[in-house]
Amino acid sequence: MQRRTCLAIGLAFLAGCSGTKAAGKKKPRGQAGKRPKGPKTMGNLLVEGYVADLEKGSAESRITAANELAAMGSAAKAALPALGPLTKHADSKVSAAAKKAIAAIKK
Repeated sequence: MQRRTCLAIGLAFLAGCSGTKAAGKKKPRGQAGKRPKGPKTMGNLLVEGYVADLEKGSAESRITAANELAAMGSAAKAALPALGPLTKHADSKVSAAAKKAIAAIKK
């Protein structure tokens, strides 16, 4: 009897969680201008994440992001404005990684 009750409750829960949206409600939009223009591709989403790391990450995450953007090449053009200020960063490793990324993206 307990198994049937648990099964019935589980099925009722799943049926209630169908994911339907309330009519007339729109999803809130993010900040305009933060994302690269164009279709939402995996490359654009990666660039967005790396730009966020460049702007607010630790030194290690900034270096990693710059190296990954360098590997992406010209597909990462949207990251150039975030890489520019890092060429004058106090940490020489961060500035070197930013310069390398800019050169690789502009190739």
